[in-house]
Amino acid sequence: MNERERVQLLQAKAQQLVADLPAWDGESPAVLVTVTDPVTRRRLGHWFVPAATAPQPRPRLRLVEAS
Repeated sequence: MNERERVQLLQAKAQQLVADLPAWDGESPAVLVTVTDPVTRRRLGHWFVPAATAPQPRPRLRLVEAS
């Protein structure tokens, strides 16, 4: 598998992780969900989701608070 294929698979997985979350309405409190490639540290995607439905940490995922 080449680098391009690897990144495409990671991006698809990132989209899958947030696909079941409700869409942000643009007004209510929100959380920015960012998925980063652990190897290159390149951002694979980011989404705003309602704060009440923010994903909980799962194995191999971690929440990082902005300072």
